[in-house]
Amino acid sequence: MKFAAVDIGTNSCRLLIADIDKNQQLIPLQRGLMQTRLGQGLSSNGRINDQAVKRTIVCLSQFTDLISHYEVTASRAVATSAVREANNREMFLQTMLQYFPGPIDIIDGEQEALLTYQGVKHGLNIGLCPVVIDSGGGSTEIILDNEAVYIKSLPLGAVRATENHMSLRDMEKMLLEGMGDISKLIGHPLVFVGGTATSMAAIKMEMRTYTPELIHGQLMTIREVDQLCDRLFQTSLEQRKNIPGLQPERADILPQGARIISLLMSLLEAEEMIVSESDLLEGVIWNLYEKARAE
Repeated sequence: MKFAAVDIGTNSCRLLIADIDKNQQLIPLQRGLMQTRLGQGLSSNGRINDQAVKRTIVCLSQFTDLISHYEVTASRAVATSAVREANNREMFLQTMLQYFPGPIDIIDGEQEALLTYQGVKHGLNIGLCPVVIDSGGGSTEIILDNEAVYIKSLPLGAVRATENHMSLRDMEKMLLEGMGDISKLIGHPLVFVGGTATSMAAIKMEMRTYTPELIHGQLMTIREVDQLCDRLFQTSLEQRKNIPGLQPERADILPQGARIISLLMSLLEAEEMIVSESDLLEGVIWNLYEKARAE
């Protein structure tokens, strides 16, 4: 059975079309990505701006053509931090429903974390129960197993931190206050998903052509993360755009995104992190598959 999932995020809009075969293996058929920057200016006026709306319309129209071509069983789009915080979210939602063949759900931080965990669980073979962190454009979700032993969604992400010119101390304070008791998280494998983590892995590998299969499961030590973080802050925006492995469209927000990951690893006393390509999109696909089987 073939399914389609779309993630309408703060920085980008992503598509995954996948087949789940008879052996319950998820086989990606088509991926899509467009930098729509829904979170641009959101911190100052609370609204998704008109240009971001237009970019998202173009994106969803293209994704819908691909979804129609693959004749999927079901499709679903989920909107995360930027949309759930925008005061014009209902207008945005009603507009986008005209350009997408399935439901578009504005999900809260807990739902986002649970779907992300499901995607990681199916996509990575890790013996011990991992702590999964989705450090996105507008928020960071942290979850320890899908029974919600620990689950948090914090209003801290690469776009938000960049636009608000947040200092290291600002971010550390927000994390310490928002995470609460983290003692139960320490000692578990640490898995990061999202564009910041995958970009950092791609830079480490000096990847000229982005290859998800090579990124998936990559290890990065705290030393490598900190060194990369320093490098990003020490180079100009134009210099960062030419770093192998870094999408030029992400060059402005990656330093702050890397700083968030560095802080989280330090707070959780983690010597290394695992980067997962399987994330929210795969979680949505598995959710669609389970519903189809139940019906």
